[in-house]
Amino acid sequence: MTTALKVIIAVSVLSMTAGCASTKALQGEVDSLKSQVSTLQADVSSLKSNSTAANQAATDAARTAQAAESKADQALATAQTAVQRADANSASMERMFAKAVSK
Repeated sequence: MTTALKVIIAVSVLSMTAGCASTKALQGEVDSLKSQVSTLQADVSSLKSNSTAANQAATDAARTAQAAESKADQALATAQTAVQRADANSASMERMFAKAVSK
């Protein structure tokens, strides 16, 4: 009976030791996963920041393009008005020349 009791105690101690060892291994894996999650969270945060900056740059570029388009439209309108006035002046000068020649 003493031998059986010694065997039971030995098996119990070995089981507890094995349990502690596997718990320590699992804790190491959990710690590693926590570290990886922290790294991923930092990466996601950085990507969000970069995305926000890129969106702001795109918005600014769109505003600049709209302003440039507006200025180009104004320049086109001014040029068209200048062409119309030049055509009108040319026609007026031709009429004046025709009157001078006919006299």
